[in-house]
Amino acid sequence: MNERILIVDADGSLRESLSNYLRKHKFTVDTAATFQEAIDAYASYIHDFVIVEIELPDGDGLEFVSKIKSLNPLVKTIVTTSYPSVNSALKALKLKVDDYLVKPFVYDEVLKSCKEITRKPDLKEIEKTPSTSEEEFFSIIGESVEIKLLLEKIKKIANTPTNVLLLGETGTGKELFARVIHEASYRKKKTFVAINCASLPENLLESELFGFVKGAFTGATFDKKGLLEIADGGTVFLDEIGDMPLGLQAKLLRVIEDKEIRPLGSVTTKKVDIRFISATNKDLLEEVREGKFREDLFFRLNVITLHIPPLRERGKDIEILAYHFMRKFAIKMEKDIRKIDPQTIQLLLKYPWPGNIRELQNVIEQAVVFADSDTIKPEHLPEHVRHMKVTSETKKDIPLISIEEFTKEFILKYQSIYTEQELADMLGITRKALWEKRKKLGLPRPSDKT
Repeated sequence: MNERILIVDADGSLRESLSNYLRKHKFTVDTAATFQEAIDAYASYIHDFVIVEIELPDGDGLEFVSKIKSLNPLVKTIVTTSYPSVNSALKALKLKVDDYLVKPFVYDEVLKSCKEITRKPDLKEIEKTPSTSEEEFFSIIGESVEIKLLLEKIKKIANTPTNVLLLGETGTGKELFARVIHEASYRKKKTFVAINCASLPENLLESELFGFVKGAFTGATFDKKGLLEIADGGTVFLDEIGDMPLGLQAKLLRVIEDKEIRPLGSVTTKKVDIRFISATNKDLLEEVREGKFREDLFFRLNVITLHIPPLRERGKDIEILAYHFMRKFAIKMEKDIRKIDPQTIQLLLKYPWPGNIRELQNVIEQAVVFADSDTIKPEHLPEHVRHMKVTSETKKDIPLISIEEFTKEFILKYQSIYTEQELADMLGITRKALWEKRKKLGLPRPSDKT
């Protein structure tokens, strides 16, 4: 990227860390701490856009936006604030600000916003040009090792035609991961169709999938395209695939093998090119053994398996997601909520989250509703979260190990799969720091072993 960004913020550590982060992603960055410094900096260079804090020590960041837009109406702007309010949001909207971010924010959010704002579609781009850039993955919120490992796998398989099976508990976000795979592939300009195999009876599900021609059955007074035909060239996400009726499984198998469909009542077939991403929270091999799922279909769908980790295994992501949902619902409900009490965070970290991300979102939404200050406190959480007792089952789900033990297990588990640099990146440390940890833990690199 060649875009030049001006960061205006009174917080020196934030200015430095955010500017360094954006420079790593190929932006040219200038900084200013005050309103006047920002005016001087903007006059010195032509900036593509500005990230400005509203609460500057010597002026209003929105006034600065107004000034620079009077000079260049096309300049792109992001405003940040520690004190979100309906008034400032409306002012930002009137000024046609491109994004409004509430502190504290994750830098990935800023980068995602920057890339979305500066993205310029190239009409000459070949439709099937591989697309595995970072921007496709920012809809996945989290910094845990488990999520980093999963995203690394997704980057490797996204731009292939291979079918994928997503395994994970209810509420872990399987459809979101399916959409990420689609958006990072050469199929992203085509349709993504999500189908819940458990939501409809067999006859209705079949007509939805395959479509029908006029006269196919009573009430079929017109031709209707099925979802598989609509998704031609794109991706079909089959959620709850373990609940698909056996009769329909046989027809789906023929679609995968022959790459063609036949609408209900039709005597002709139509060729289709579809990537299938399936998801389930069931043990499909057990379903196969019990005769509830076709073995041949299982192996057609299960070319690559990705395990979506439950929220309780994602550590610090719980806090990151909690803040994300807090900001989302505070803005939606027009409430001035800026932080989560440390005791509240501890309760969230201890709770096992059987409903995973979906449950966390619901809990934070309720907390925002009941919060009567700028902070979400323990009493704003649902009773079952506040008074959760750590059972033996919970302890199994949340193993209590030291950082050193975790690091050692992590290195031993993944050193045969990833390079030293990749391992360091996933741990969030430098390669030198990884070498020092190996030395301290008595873990020579595989190539160093005798």
